[in-house]
Amino acid sequence: MVPIAPSIPEPIVRENVARLADLLRAQDIAACVVFDASNMLAFAGTPHASWDRLTCAAVTRDGQVVLVCPAFERPAVAGAENIAAVTTWREEEDPFAVFVRALGEAGVRSGRVAVDGRIWLRAWDALRAASRELKFVRGEDLIREVRICKSPAAQQILREASRRGEELFRVLAGWIEPGVREIDLHQRLQAHFAEKGLAVDPMIQSGPNGAIPHNPTGQRELRDGDNVVVDSVITHDGFNNDLTRTYAVGTPTEKARTAYRVVREAHDAAIAAAAPGVECRELDRIARRIIEQAGFGEFFTHRLGHGMGIECHEPPYLNGANTEKLREGMCVTIEPGIYVPGSIVTHM
Repeated sequence: MVPIAPSIPEPIVRENVARLADLLRAQDIAACVVFDASNMLAFAGTPHASWDRLTCAAVTRDGQVVLVCPAFERPAVAGAENIAAVTTWREEEDPFAVFVRALGEAGVRSGRVAVDGRIWLRAWDALRAASRELKFVRGEDLIREVRICKSPAAQQILREASRRGEELFRVLAGWIEPGVREIDLHQRLQAHFAEKGLAVDPMIQSGPNGAIPHNPTGQRELRDGDNVVVDSVITHDGFNNDLTRTYAVGTPTEKARTAYRVVREAHDAAIAAAAPGVECRELDRIARRIIEQAGFGEFFTHRLGHGMGIECHEPPYLNGANTEKLREGMCVTIEPGIYVPGSIVTHM
């Protein structure tokens, strides 16, 4: 079958499967169920996942992948057969019983089976009811361990995603002027990049709108002296970048200039400190201390950053409480910000 849904490169999926199988053997676990769409993409090569009907997969300790889905939705997982043995179920069947049989055919008939932490509660109960021989246990830490450190191939895709994403900001720079609306800029960007085969959906927030992080693009007209925050995510080969830039409309106020310089200093200091073995919270503290010392501490209202990959927000999280240490292969954002309600905003 010809795939109809975007995937990630097959070698990366196979590497994820092999790494998860290694962890399963090390912990004497027979298999691991993957349920969430992002985990289906990471380990089965398809983003198709459960809606109201069961679609899920499992990786066994010997590296097999089994996948079950409704028979009428079989085309939706096209391409997954390169990775997984696909079994379908009919509407009159119990899909969880079908899934347990598929596990049995792959040699998993007893023992512990780890389960994706994002599974529905009712699906968890149904799995447990479908088998007396399998003991279902929590498996989110296993999945997290595989996904949190990116392989060199995945890192290269993320670099390319960022390179492509930066083009949006270069194009937009020539369109920032008083009188244009946020929504006008958004639509113009979408049209421009659609011609290049790239889907974009940036959040564009001007003036006081920008003081509310993740505020949707609106109808406001840009005015002289505004700061404009643009937050953009694009997907390349199944991996997401996460980029933000701040523009000045006309002549920025001196306070806005000061805030921008402070955020830039915090941004650069955190990047300089990032290295294997450094705690996530330490990077947040380094950036936050600079912003606090400049008198803007109360206006830095969110964590410093987060991991990115198949999802644009994923572990590790760079917040003041996270003692997790950075490791080689982790890909994170460093994005301090200052948000003064109704006045200035700058984000990096």
